[in-house]
Amino acid sequence: MTLFTKNKKYSMDEIIKICDENKMITVDCLKDENMISVEFESQECLFEFMRIDDDVFELTWKETNF
Repeated sequence: MTLFTKNKKYSMDEIIKICDENKMITVDCLKDENMISVEFESQECLFEFMRIDDDVFELTWKETNF
């Protein structure tokens, strides 16, 4: 199952929509690290997105077992 793909730009709304559809949550680290991560509640990070513009994010890391 591939929820997010590399080389695609996502808006925050797109990421949140995909998370809602798959019962995942976003962890906002924008202020400190300029990124957000996606995970299942109370579990480790599955995806990391770096902010590359105001509302533009790019997948930079994903859990290999997911």
